[in-house]
Amino acid sequence: MKLAFSTLGCPKWSLEEIIRNAVAWGYQGVELRGLQDEMFLPKHPALTPENREATRRRFHDAGLQIVALGSSARLGVPENEWQKQLDEAKAYAELAAALHCPVVRVFGGNVPQGMDKATYFAIVAERLQFLAEFAKPLRVTMALETHDALLKAEDVAAILAKVPAENAGCVWDVHHSVRGGETPEQSVNYLGKRIVATHLKDSVMKDGKVRYVLVGQGDIPLIDAIKALRKIGYQGFLTLEWEKRWHPDLEEPEVVFPHFATTVQAWLRGLDKDGRS
Repeated sequence: MKLAFSTLGCPKWSLEEIIRNAVAWGYQGVELRGLQDEMFLPKHPALTPENREATRRRFHDAGLQIVALGSSARLGVPENEWQKQLDEAKAYAELAAALHCPVVRVFGGNVPQGMDKATYFAIVAERLQFLAEFAKPLRVTMALETHDALLKAEDVAAILAKVPAENAGCVWDVHHSVRGGETPEQSVNYLGKRIVATHLKDSVMKDGKVRYVLVGQGDIPLIDAIKALRKIGYQGFLTLEWEKRWHPDLEEPEVVFPHFATTVQAWLRGLDKDGRS
């Protein structure tokens, strides 16, 4: 497995800093979730249509893959809000294709007031199938994250069971699923090969609230998650999602990002030494 980080954790960095630091700290990939002041990636100057190929080449020449694009599109919204979400998801799929990026993350969102769970699941599944069909000729996978009303992999798996498109999958946020009550083994058993990307972070509960900490210093069983992924032959990226953009008081990426790389590389070496236990 390879390592990546999400730009959610480095909201002040320029593209040059992102690439330079990723290489320096031994990462093989980057997930784009906002760049500096721009959260809607297709509007960022480096990612407008005329500049996309040059940006793609900058990552490629540095030996880095753009592993995923993090959109804000929510699939479970009421009908009168859907067009805006659809337009965003399509724009991200087109951007991903230009960047040779294989995955676009989308959300289910929260269950709208007055809508039952079964209806919500059906709507999310139908819209995910539609987006996957749109993205198929672009060679992009649309991936639903374990997030919001869909913290549990069990629920995402139930939706994916209704989505026949092969290019529809899941971004498994280990932290969210664990806080939702699942073990990593349970989550991976539910999702299996539909896991196309991951988010890793660690935390502790303090006064009933989540407090993010450096990986290995909290109570999220990340090593168990890596073991479970290995058992199903997952060969993708382990992506650090440090929510610095949403929580400015968190430690700086200059501390967190190299720590993640060093720690997870050590875990992977230990698992190799133990015979892929």
